[in-house]
Amino acid sequence: MALRESDAGYRELFEENPEPMWVCRREDGRILAVNEAALRLYGYARSEFLALGLSGLSVDPCSAPAGEDDLERTCRQRHRDGSELELKLTWRPLWFQGEPAHLVLARINPSVSTGEESLRRQLEERLVQLEAAQREMEAFSYSISHDLRAPLRHIDGFSRAVLDDFGAALGDQGREYLTRICQATGKMAQLIDAILQFVRVGRCELTRQPIDLSVKAQVISLELRHNDPARQAEFDIPEGIKGEADPKLARQLLEVLIGNAWKFSSKVGEARIRLGVKEEEGERVYFVADNGAGFDMAYAGKLFTLFNRLHRTDEFEGSGVGLAIAHRIVTRHGGRIWAESAPGKGTTIFFTLTSRGN
Repeated sequence: MALRESDAGYRELFEENPEPMWVCRREDGRILAVNEAALRLYGYARSEFLALGLSGLSVDPCSAPAGEDDLERTCRQRHRDGSELELKLTWRPLWFQGEPAHLVLARINPSVSTGEESLRRQLEERLVQLEAAQREMEAFSYSISHDLRAPLRHIDGFSRAVLDDFGAALGDQGREYLTRICQATGKMAQLIDAILQFVRVGRCELTRQPIDLSVKAQVISLELRHNDPARQAEFDIPEGIKGEADPKLARQLLEVLIGNAWKFSSKVGEARIRLGVKEEEGERVYFVADNGAGFDMAYAGKLFTLFNRLHRTDEFEGSGVGLAIAHRIVTRHGGRIWAESAPGKGTTIFFTLTSRGN
């Protein structure tokens, strides 16, 4: 096995690995590299750790294995504060920077009970419980959404049957009541569809690949124009805005954001909708902007939560689920999403598709 700092996967496999590990030269035990997890475990700064060498790190005499096979041994090693760590070290031979070396994985000896290990176990247990609760909630939402469809269809169907067969006998007020029932069941059906979309975003497999966001946005703009040909709006979608994301989820994300911009700029005489990208501190930030209704930033904290609407339904229709779906898509990609807006001055939704620094 060869590990090279120039490899594309080096950072993911070594530097960002949550397991403490370091590399030492076989010949003399000189430490050649160490990851952040190991620095946290031992308490040293990187320069200090690299200067120690294997002999300076070990409390007991400890040398690198001579053979080419994996080896596991228990050693006592020195924390920066002077305390001793009883560790289980796994030695794996490899080539590093063109010379024979060992990749050393350091783990707290299971037989030694420490506060750090106890805390780690508790965190792992909480993570398992959280993941299980999330799966149960998704399954519950999916089941409830499906089970609600049948009674809604019955309510709507029988209400329409009464209107058709007995409408004349009901009078104006009776017909109005039944019409409102049908409208309410239609609204409920839309909410169920939105909930199912939200659940599916969390359940579907995510496959990252290079995509052209400009092309997807252009297609969405053409669909919006086709569905509402009388509407006048200007789209500013530069060519060549690229990213790396799941193609289906990226399409859904843009449908939500551009669709919202289209909806909330519908009462503006000269509506403008823009897709763009910019670099901020080495991070690629995408945005969708409009010159529509906007909102008060005092309520921005509610923007990406389920069923929270910042405009009345008689102003703009909607389920209150779209931006929650957008938030879920972005966070599944490891990114962030936020908004800037002002009443009557439009809204800009910013998002990233990777965690900061990647």
